[in-house]
Amino acid sequence: MYAIWCYVAYLVVSLSVTVWVARSLSRNGRVFLVDAFHGDVSLADSVNQLLVIGFYLINTGYVLYTLRSGATIG
Repeated sequence: MYAIWCYVAYLVVSLSVTVWVARSLSRNGRVFLVDAFHGDVSLADSVNQLLVIGFYLINTGYVLYTLRSGATIG
């Protein structure tokens, strides 16, 4: 029963950190992307959204992968 609570706590913390970092990167990365695309705001916003979705997918996949590892909680 203790292991289940550890897994739930791990999921809550890691997904919360993932959302927080993704929003921070999205907000601060938009300025960089607008500059990189020479002021094309719509293209920068589209690329920014794709990067955020990719960030969510990669990090969520890693979090779920680590839950499936064979390691036991000590």
